[in-house]
Amino acid sequence: MQAVILERALNFLLQTHPIDIQPLDGKTVHFCLQDFPLEVNFICTNNRIFVTTDTSTTADVNVKLQASVFLALFQGEDLTELLRQDKIVIHGDVKTAQLLVDLLQQVDIDLEELLSKYTGDIIAHQVGELARKFKSLDNPITSIKDGVTNFLIAPSKHL
Repeated sequence: MQAVILERALNFLLQTHPIDIQPLDGKTVHFCLQDFPLEVNFICTNNRIFVTTDTSTTADVNVKLQASVFLALFQGEDLTELLRQDKIVIHGDVKTAQLLVDLLQQVDIDLEELLSKYTGDIIAHQVGELARKFKSLDNPITSIKDGVTNFLIAPSKHL
């Protein structure tokens, strides 16, 4: 289900933004979020991106990173700096990975604005705030687990 949603979202971006994915034509990018259950292949062909959960095929490049680092890339962080900090693990054709990052950075998208059309301004703003908090955490899943654990141990402090 995640792959279908991701594929539709990416191809919607390709249709609504002036993005040229021709340099990635014929390339397969294996993408894995280390702190979130997402492991997919992006297959770029015919000016479309196909997303598949069948990761048994050989990819041109394998990219592993945390969700907060992915959001940082999407918001313009420097790939080279993130690689130096070991926040991204890339195996394979680094040029293909750089092309993908360049494409992500070309997209000028206001997530809250898009979401507000479907959910209303208040919910869209809350989702945007949550995404910004999520981005600021080093390990969001661990932070959520810690918060739940603290609440269960001492619920009166949180009420």
